[in-house]
Amino acid sequence: MAAAPCFARRAAGLARRGLLPIALAIAAGPAGAAVEAEQAAQLGDTLTPIGAEQAGNGADIPPWEGGLSKTQMERGDNPYAEDEPLYVVTAKNMDQYGELLSEGHKALLQTFPETYRMPVYPTRRSAGFPEYIYAATKKNATSVELRNEGHGFCCTAQGFPFPIPQNGLEVMWNHIMRYNTKGYRGFLNHAVTTPDGDYVVERSYLELSYHYNHPETTLQTLDNQNLWLMSKVVAPANKAGDNNLVHVPIDRMREETKVWVFNPGLGRTRRIGDVGYDNPLFDGLMTHDQLDMFNGPLDRYTVKLIGKREMLVPYNANRLYSPEHRYEDIITRGHINQDLTRYEKHRVWVIDTEVREGYAHIYKRRRFYLDEDSWLVMMQDIYDEHDAFWRTSEAHAVMFRNVPLIVNGVQVHYDLQSRRYVIVNLTNEEDEMIDYDWYEPKRHYTPRELPKFAFR
Repeated sequence: MAAAPCFARRAAGLARRGLLPIALAIAAGPAGAAVEAEQAAQLGDTLTPIGAEQAGNGADIPPWEGGLSKTQMERGDNPYAEDEPLYVVTAKNMDQYGELLSEGHKALLQTFPETYRMPVYPTRRSAGFPEYIYAATKKNATSVELRNEGHGFCCTAQGFPFPIPQNGLEVMWNHIMRYNTKGYRGFLNHAVTTPDGDYVVERSYLELSYHYNHPETTLQTLDNQNLWLMSKVVAPANKAGDNNLVHVPIDRMREETKVWVFNPGLGRTRRIGDVGYDNPLFDGLMTHDQLDMFNGPLDRYTVKLIGKREMLVPYNANRLYSPEHRYEDIITRGHINQDLTRYEKHRVWVIDTEVREGYAHIYKRRRFYLDEDSWLVMMQDIYDEHDAFWRTSEAHAVMFRNVPLIVNGVQVHYDLQSRRYVIVNLTNEEDEMIDYDWYEPKRHYTPRELPKFAFR
């Protein structure tokens, strides 16, 4: 409840810089209001428990029937292995499917007309979540409101905060605060490519705990904390070194993200400034706020809700996670091996953002596409400061039915101007999969513990 005085202090600083009117227009005046009980009653009825349309479209989008059943899934299992493509979108027939394609997919088809293709399969609405997340989400519909001009919200500690969103900020909060289990640990691999298709795999180890959405977190113990994590690069040797500790708050205007770095060679831990926004990652092919497709904050952008539409999105991409495929099978020149991908028609929320006057970001405009069944950002289109199309990203979602959890693990970030890309979160060649529902409390994530993490 300290958001108001905190914003007052920030507003005073903005006023001194002549930016106060802009700050008050972050999302064209977000309503910040919970919905009425009559609307909330649709959850679990005409709407799914997290706010998607329960019904199908009467043609090629089926009704949601609870997602994949909660049964044990072995590594490499593919519940839809018998499905065959309904059709394949190519550069030659893309005009026929133009209304279903993002600008990014159109650009990829045009840039690589001989090799880029999109195999389209039957739509499987596999997304599902634990019952306590459904229950919390229904309560949130009538109780959660935006605070601090949309930079934070009140009053919940679990669940999707805005299952019946009233504006673009609420839609984006559903992605940022979505359920990801209590936490996870494991090895992830990332590859930066050259225009010729060469690449180097970078292997990292990460431990992460979510405070928001933990079943034991309460409003009294939430303390504006979203997650804590420690990470380190372990290979190749020339990139191994720094170990990172990060505390990520919910309202990042009220409280800054805390970052520490431990370098074994120097033998000391140091606090560094908040790293985010358009700070470069992976040879500059990504920005820090593109991690997880988008992790916020949104204070540098106006945010506009365009609406909902049917589109072809990467979904149920089990083959991209299978140990049967090596990284060399996936990473090809210009784009990933599209024969291993799966696209389906789903309804998505469309959000437009544009850099606000007086603020800076290398991405002038971005369009986000969020899956209605999971609130995952599935794709985003990116324009440079001259309004030229620059980059596009896609997340190849998969449902782990034994968790249960739908994740946007394998993500590909394309730079159409340089014809390079980076693919992140590969696990195919790891001996063990990511350990989900792993959790350590905040005392595990301290500067004092970071050196111990470095030498484990």
